[in-house]
Amino acid sequence: ETPPSHEHLSQEGKGRATHLFLSSQLQIPRENKMLVIAILLYFVNVASSTGMAELEQLVAEKTIPILNGTSLDLHLGFFIESISNFRSQEMTFDVDLYMYTSWKDPRMRHNSTEEIVLISDRKARDMMWLPDLYFANARYCSFQEVTVPNFNLFIDRDGLISYSLRATCSISCSLDLVNYPMDKQHCFIRVISYAHTRDQLHVRWFDEAPVRMNHEIGLPEFSIEEIQPNYCDGTYRYAITERSFRTGNFSCLMASIFLERALGYNLVQSYIPTGLIVMISWVSFFIDRRAVPARVTLSFTTLVSLTTLGNGLRYDLPQVSYAKALDLWYGACLFFVFLALIEFAAVNSYMRKCDKFASVAMRQYCPLIMLFCKKLCTFTNTLQQDGRLSARARFTEIPLLPSLKHFREIVVDVTERIIEMEDFSMNEKDYWAVAKTVSFKEVYSTGFPRPPCHDEVPASVYFTRISEEASRCALRIDKISRIVFPVTFVLFNVFYWSYYKSK
Repeated sequence: ETPPSHEHLSQEGKGRATHLFLSSQLQIPRENKMLVIAILLYFVNVASSTGMAELEQLVAEKTIPILNGTSLDLHLGFFIESISNFRSQEMTFDVDLYMYTSWKDPRMRHNSTEEIVLISDRKARDMMWLPDLYFANARYCSFQEVTVPNFNLFIDRDGLISYSLRATCSISCSLDLVNYPMDKQHCFIRVISYAHTRDQLHVRWFDEAPVRMNHEIGLPEFSIEEIQPNYCDGTYRYAITERSFRTGNFSCLMASIFLERALGYNLVQSYIPTGLIVMISWVSFFIDRRAVPARVTLSFTTLVSLTTLGNGLRYDLPQVSYAKALDLWYGACLFFVFLALIEFAAVNSYMRKCDKFASVAMRQYCPLIMLFCKKLCTFTNTLQQDGRLSARARFTEIPLLPSLKHFREIVVDVTERIIEMEDFSMNEKDYWAVAKTVSFKEVYSTGFPRPPCHDEVPASVYFTRISEEASRCALRIDKISRIVFPVTFVLFNVFYWSYYKSK
């Protein structure tokens, strides 16, 4: 078996171990062994009692100086030298501060010629009782030791002690980002006794200016509205064991720091770029509704740009479970760009309907145009004899069917093209090719057939009206969007900024 450690040996175990040691190492007569063991045990007990006495004396010297059962009054104050390095994702910030404490210890009274005695030696400080205060919400703290340990102790003749030190701490601060980036934060620095309850150690702020700060502190993201002292006394457990614990009221001081976030950075980096992207998406309402590639490219480019910018906005923020004010703005901008894309889809649907029925109506006109081409074939004989002027003069003499009177302008265009070409030997197909390039150039480019006359075929009239109505609907959607989208976005801005700036 593995022998137990000597720290846990009983008196009987110590005697047995001494007996074995003496038997194996010393050649002592058997009758004197018991006497030697008794002497050794005596010296062990004397040494143990001497060590315990020294320990009790050391503890007594470093025990909290309580007189007549009353608690020790400890006064505390801060001077905040700098606040920096706010990390929103980690919800921490760094603070460099001087902490001042004062209490009265009757054991430290002296009759020195000087009214107060300065102690700046670490060994001398370690021999005194010091309050067991700690920063409750600090991630870590470090005491400044350049070029020497930054502390001092002043002891008055009546035992009044003034103790100050300089520390740099990383303080945890739970951020409420519902109104980000127009939010106001409440951060605090909590100081509490580690082992002494309020009945033993009563910690209070200085009566005058307990918390001061360097007025040259300038934060790039926040502005400090106010720093005020508060109390956060509470009941905590202590002396915790496996089966029991005690509860007591502990003194707690809290330096509250009220911060307001500066909007300038987010206004330049977030709000203005996203707002401009939304306005760029409105340009598609002024582009020709038949320019499908241009409108598609513009709509999808703005949507992708806004998505990329939005991912960058959320990069430095913690992943919280609620929506922030910036998320609401970004979602609204994304919604406006998405609606612009839906508007283009609706306009394009009407324009495809317009082109479809315009093509059907055009096929209804083709037989009439071919009949005109036949008339033109016979009319070219007179052009050969009379020349251009007489042909134009006699053009009005061409016999026209009642249903072909609407195409008089078309015939004029075709005739002038033939005269310019000076080719009078074309057949009907050639005339039809010329008619398509000249007369229907506008028809094919715009999709608007000319208004039919009363004696046109019914199918042509029906399809022409459907085509015109679809085109007018597409144009109407664009005109309405040019007004509705900007007005709605302006109203959203008025509501958004008035709501969040008033909170």
